[in-house]
Amino acid sequence: MRELLEGRRLGFALRPLLAGVAVGLGIALTLLDLMAWFGWGARSTNGFVIAAYWLSIAVAVVTLLGIATAVAELLDAPDEDRSLARLDVVAVAVATLVYVVSAAIRAFDLGAAAASPPAFLLAIAGLVVLVAGAAMSSLLYAAREWEEIEEVTHERHRRRRSAS
Repeated sequence: MRELLEGRRLGFALRPLLAGVAVGLGIALTLLDLMAWFGWGARSTNGFVIAAYWLSIAVAVVTLLGIATAVAELLDAPDEDRSLARLDVVAVAVATLVYVVSAAIRAFDLGAAAASPPAFLLAIAGLVVLVAGAAMSSLLYAAREWEEIEEVTHERHRRRRSAS
């Protein structure tokens, strides 16, 4: 499981990829909030509010996966990178907490014309943390070169049949 979370089987680290996905979803969430606040492109902005609510849940789920991959990477980080790896775990945990709280606040405002100011400000704060975490994770893990994975092979010794 650890090799999967680190991305060894895939050939690339999963943490930077998940960080990039979370940043993209965070940007989409912020844009939907701005569209609802300013009424861009629609008369009724309730659809933006509902879509932003689900996007905040999606960001929280992706960052939860990011926590799992960041912890797996922390366990395998070299000593000189361990403090940065801990900081990456903290950053993704803070982003998860921020987006979970934002989704909880948004759950009470689904009938509103726009997201409440605390939910909007939490989304912006979460986006800042996500961008910092994505930059840090890409520097730490994206260029990692792993040693060859030694496959556990079971050699079967077959007895040769002798021709009698």
